Formats: sequence, C-alpha cells, structure tokens
Amino acid sequence: MHHHKKQAAYNDKRNVLNKASLVEPIVRHRVQDSIFYKQYLYLTNESTILNVIIEHVHYIGGTSANGKPSPFLCCMVRLLELEPKQEIIQMYLSQMGTNTFKYLTAMTLMYIRFVGSSEEIYSILEEYYKDYRKLRFQLKYPRDHNGVHKLYTLTYMDEWVDDLLHKERLVDLILPRLPPRRFLQEIGRLPARKYHIQLDSDVESTPEASSAGSSFESDSD
Repeated sequence: MHHHKKQAAYNDKRNVLNKASLVEPIVRHRVQDSIFYKQYLYLTNESTILNVIIEHVHYIGGTSANGKPSPFLCCMVRLLELEPKQEIIQMYLSQMGTNTFKYLTAMTLMYIRFVGSSEEIYSILEEYYKDYRKLRFQLKYPRDHNGVHKLYTLTYMDEWVDDLLHKERLVDLILPRLPPRRFLQEIGRLPARKYHIQLDSDVESTPEASSAGSSFESDSD
C-alpha cells in the first residue's frame, strides 16, 4: 500500500484537516492542558467564545517565562479549532472602533493571517493601518524600568498589523509563510497599496511618558 500524500501547496489551508494543526504541538498541548482552556474554552462554539474573549482577554501575549499560556493565546488556538464560518469572522470584525472589542479585532486579524488567502490577508489587514487603538502586550520576561518590574508594554493596532504581515513568529505561534506583497502586485493579484498618511495634527503626545512607572500599562484610549 502506498501512503504517498500529495504535498499541499503552502498556502492551500484547505488541505489541513484542522486549522489548529497549524499550531506547533508543544504550544497546542500547553494550551489544551491549561486551566483557562479547560474552564472557559473546552465547550465553546463560534458564538459563545465571543463572551470569553471580551471578558477575559485584556492583553496580547503568548506563553509566560514559566510556560503558562495567556488567555489571548488560548482563545486564538480555540478559534483555530472552531474554524468559524466566514460570515462569523466578518461579524467579529464589524465591531471595529470600540475599545470593548479591540482584542477581539486583534485576534481576528491574527486568525485571518493564519487561514486566509494571501490576497485576503493583505486586503483585510491593511485596512487596520489606520486603526490606532492602544493594545497592552505582555512581555515574556519582565523588564526593569527605574527599579520597577514592567510586565507589559503598549503597542497599537497598526503596529500589530505590521507585525502580522512581516514577522515570522508572534505570541509563540509560527505564522504561515506569506508571499511578499510586491510579488502579488507584480502578478496582478493585488492592487497597489493605499497608504494612510497621518497628518501632524492627528499625532498625540506619547502616552507612555505619563505611565512609565506602572508595571501594568493602561490601554484605555
């Protein structure tokens, strides 16, 4: 008997039996064994997971230095297990603009980065280059800042999108390979990118100066 399986093209995610298999086994098992996953996520479906994300995800993070997965990472893996239908994903994204749902937005964009086609990834994520909502990001190792242990840093939605499009690894997850935008443009699969230029009058003074001493950065806008 031959067990030769046709090699799937790297961007054809339909050949993956379960999208959660895109997550390395060590991270996946750590999530599934976590108290948070067992308590809040084990029985969730694509609609009940919404409440868990809104109630429990207050920062972006992977696993801490001692290997404990963050609520963000646990919910992200669960989303990949659930594979929500396209209209549900659209519904998650339609909550744009409100602070209550910004971590849901950040997670949904990461989900699209995992399962979308290259064209979908660029066209959807690039819309969020004009989203400047603040996001709290958990550091793996606390940083010493004037004698205070800082566990979090601040980032913004547009920076998160930039990382999703350009980094190979985020929050302990290896992102699927993404062809450079330039290549997709050259072969006519994407239009030229529209840049969202921010005028000087829109730029606020840096928010970090005021709260630099705190180990828990405020992410309220």
